[in-house]
Amino acid sequence: MDSSIDEKTKRRRGIVDYLPFLPALIAVLLRVLHRTCKFTIIGEENLREAQKTGGPVIAAFWHSSFPGVLYYFRDRGYLTITSRSRDGELAARLVNRLGYTAFRGSPGKGGAIALKQLISAFRGSAGGGFPADGSQGPVQVVQKGLIVLGMYTGSPIFAVSVAADRCWRFRSWDRTILAKPFANVVLAVSPSIRVERGASSEMVENYRVRVQEYLDVVTDLAARAAGGRFA
Repeated sequence: MDSSIDEKTKRRRGIVDYLPFLPALIAVLLRVLHRTCKFTIIGEENLREAQKTGGPVIAAFWHSSFPGVLYYFRDRGYLTITSRSRDGELAARLVNRLGYTAFRGSPGKGGAIALKQLISAFRGSAGGGFPADGSQGPVQVVQKGLIVLGMYTGSPIFAVSVAADRCWRFRSWDRTILAKPFANVVLAVSPSIRVERGASSEMVENYRVRVQEYLDVVTDLAARAAGGRFA
């Protein structure tokens, strides 16, 4: 085999190709770490109200809150979406280990296909949780795909954010946070929004702005309750 072709193939391999045990290990560590933390819920009545219909719900959160939100809503059969990048396979296998079903997609890389699959899969499901600012940003800017999902599924969308009094922050584009052991973790939930079926593009933008406002509010609430540590 041509050595140059072989080298390109190696470069295309993701981290789980070399460390297949890594998703299971990270899932266990996330469970153990968060079990040492004390969780406080702000707006728990909003979550109960969203779930009152018995149908699927949509949790919208910033990408930086992924670890805490992922843990809190674990093992409920929720759906989520991960990047189609090589290292997106790591995230997909990780969320599967935490009781989620992962769909692969990102802007320009199968996002429309993944959205159609999600809309179909929502029927009869518990719902799902999705980073509102997508997998590639811009950071803390709600993307319209989430609104379109709410429109076609009829599911209520609620915003959720996480903060902790002690945490690590990764040097990633989204500055992901991870609570430290025995931290006080605050999870804030907004009232839900239902997107009107057949909404025009202008209406979709209005709903997007409302979800953006709700996320900004719950992010501030969680941070203040946690002692000013932003999530």
